[in-house]
Parts: sequence; structure tokens; C-alpha cells
Amino acid sequence: MNILCVCTGNVCRSPMLEALLRREFEQQGLTDFTVSSAGTMTDDGMIPTEQAVTAMNEIGLDISGHTSRQVTREIVENTDVFVALTPEHGVALAFYHGADPKKIVVPGGGITDPFGSPLPVYRQCRDLLLETMPQLIEDIKALCS
Repeated sequence: MNILCVCTGNVCRSPMLEALLRREFEQQGLTDFTVSSAGTMTDDGMIPTEQAVTAMNEIGLDISGHTSRQVTREIVENTDVFVALTPEHGVALAFYHGADPKKIVVPGGGITDPFGSPLPVYRQCRDLLLETMPQLIEDIKALCS
């Protein structure tokens, strides 16, 4: 199953969530899930923000090698479940890229963008993503069955 985490710039929230989901699937022994991320309004090849890298390093995850990519129809066609970081990202996926709205999950009702904020805001974002993880995993499993 291909899971795609989607935010706006693909340099903060979605790469953070991608790393968290990968770790969670690995810890649960769920090897049939592939996780990636993309942005609805980004350029390909941008690096994660320094604050996102630091916040994730603090919990043992390295996202420094990530590079952004734009959501495309091809990516959408090869995705089984979409994790949209806000309801608006879900709308963009469905309206502009043809994603099936029934395959879109929004963790915690939406995660605020920390872009341009100081490190403590990125930590809050990371921690909120961690809090949503148990329910998000269940929602993803349900959509994949």
C-alpha cells in the first residue's frame, strides 16, 4: 500500500509525518506499506526547514536528506491512501489532482503549518503528529482493507 503525506510546501509537516509513519509501520512490523510525501504548492528539490530537521533529530529521526516534490496526477494515481495535513489539502488533492475523497485522511482534524516559526512551534507540531499516530494508523489500515 502506498501512503502519501501531503502539505503545502513539503518541507515541514509532511516530511515529519512521513518519517513518523515509516517508523510506526516498521515498529508494528507492517512491511506492506510504503510512505512518501509531496506538497500542493512547492517546487521540486527544496530541503526541509532547519527547525523541522532539529525537531525530528530530537526524537531520533533524520529527515535532512528529504527533498520536496510537487503533487502530480501520476503520484496520485499510484497512491492508495492520502494523509492530508489539513482539510484544504484534501480538497486540493481531490479537486485538482483527482484523488478519491474516500481515500483521504486528515489527522487530528488538521495540523497547523509551522513554517517560518521558531523551533518550539515545530516541536508542538511534531508532538501533535505523534499524538494523532494511533488513530491515524487505524484510519489508514481501515482504508487499506
